[in-house]
Amino acid sequence: MDEQADIDELHWWDLAEVADNDSAIFGPTAWTLSYYWAVRAQAGTVMFAARTPTSALAGWIVMSAAGGEADVMTIATTEEGRGQGIARRLLQAGVDWAAKTGAEAVHLEVDEHNEPALGLYRSFGFSEWGRRPDYYPGADAILMRFRP
Repeated sequence: MDEQADIDELHWWDLAEVADNDSAIFGPTAWTLSYYWAVRAQAGTVMFAARTPTSALAGWIVMSAAGGEADVMTIATTEEGRGQGIARRLLQAGVDWAAKTGAEAVHLEVDEHNEPALGLYRSFGFSEWGRRPDYYPGADAILMRFRP
């Protein structure tokens, strides 16, 4: 699927589908549809989606940038999109966008138990610089940084 998934900016009409998938993936920590709308309305944010040739949603990333820094606000792949390199391509799209905004660093936080995500971020060049205790239900958030 990786070679066939298209990555493009997420359209407003995709937000309900993304929010539904977000709920299925993240459960109690998922973003709501209204939160996606609020983030979309903020200056300095961008949303990218990965879709298969049949237009099925395979993943998405939300980025923000200000003051020379950028944040990966959320990134996810659907069950069908996992193991295909889609998260890496979404992350690359986000980092490329951040670099175009002039960001000198990209930050993210990740559940300490999310080994697939930690592996992706480390292989991409992100490094741990701190923790937020009990940020997620029963888990710390690992704070990571990448300098493009």
